[in-house]
Formats: sequence, structure tokens, C-alpha cells
Amino acid sequence: MDTETRDRLLFDTTLRQLERMRSMQYAYHRKFFQWMLLTFVLILILVFLPGHVGFYVLPFLVVTCGVQAAFYLHFCDFARTHSQHLEEKINGLLGHKVLLGSELEELYFYPKGAGKIAGFLPASPLRFFNIYTLHWVVLWSAVFAAGLFYVRAVGTPLFFLIYATTALSWAGLNALYIAWYFGKGRDLQVVSDHLQKNLHQPFDPAEKKPEL
Repeated sequence: MDTETRDRLLFDTTLRQLERMRSMQYAYHRKFFQWMLLTFVLILILVFLPGHVGFYVLPFLVVTCGVQAAFYLHFCDFARTHSQHLEEKINGLLGHKVLLGSELEELYFYPKGAGKIAGFLPASPLRFFNIYTLHWVVLWSAVFAAGLFYVRAVGTPLFFLIYATTALSWAGLNALYIAWYFGKGRDLQVVSDHLQKNLHQPFDPAEKKPEL
């Protein structure tokens, strides 16, 4: 294979990977909003169930909603990381900084390597992405509290104590894990390091696969 054909094939292959990662970002952003809509519908159904028995489920539903939203975000972070390295690869092949999407995302949304709690970046609290994250957290917390207040009003003190302890423990454990996972950012750094090491290097079939 001559050099020109190889370079064209390398460029086309890299560009196709970039298109796939950008499609992944779009897909998981769309899934997030679909999930928000579904959660809203589920909350309405639970609130209007006969006897208000759905209020018992509300605190657990909104915790699951938050965890699911964080799950979509961790896919978007992966796609952003991969896209950044692919853009750098293409810019290197072109000899010019043509693709700037990843750099603009770092400036406009949030630096993906910075420590954050799901979508909240403590170092830059006034970013719109932070306010948007807090917006949903406040709404979910209000629904969570509504469920607790209802159970407190209709249940016995002992039942409420058991219920509230269970619900708050469930919420706390999930929140702590999400804060630890996104704050540490280990998995994302492993991906970034692997791409940095391998994306610009010739393929060696004898090289060992990375250990996770």
C-alpha cells in the first residue's frame, strides 16, 4: 500500500470514528431528555393512584432518576474524551488545527477532566451546566420530601422511622458513589491515557491489551 492511500485510509477511518462518537453524544443527550419525560409521567401516575399509595414509591423513583441521568452523563463524558483524541489525530494528519469542537466544549460546557459531582463542577459554580444540574436536583429533592411527608402523615412513628431511614440511606449511598466516581474520574483518565498512548502509534498486534 502506497503512502497516499494509507494516509487517506487512516484519515477516513479516524473521521468515521469521530462521527460515531459524536452520534453517541447526541444519542445519550436525547436519552436523558426522554428519561426526564418518562420520569415526569411516572411521577404523575404515582401521585394520582388511588389512596395515594404511589407516594411511598416517589423517593426511590427520584433517586433512580438521578442515577440514570448520571449514567447517561458518564457515556457522554466517554464520547467527549474519545472525540477529543480523534480530533487531535485528524488535526495532526491535516497539519492544521481545523477541528475545534472538543476545545469549545471544554470552554462552553465544563472541562471534562475537572472533578465534579455528576454534572456539578464545584470549581465553577455559576456555569449554566451547574445551574441546570441543581435545577433537577432541587426538583427531585422536593418530590423525595413530598413522599417522606406523606408517609409521616399517614404512617405510624415506627413505620416512618424505618421507611425514612431506608429511603435516606438509599439516597445517601447512591449520592456518595456518584460523587466519588465522577470526582475521582479514574475510568475516564484510564481511557484518556490509553488513547494518548495508542492513537498516534503504529498498530502492534503483539501488544497486550490494557488492564482495567
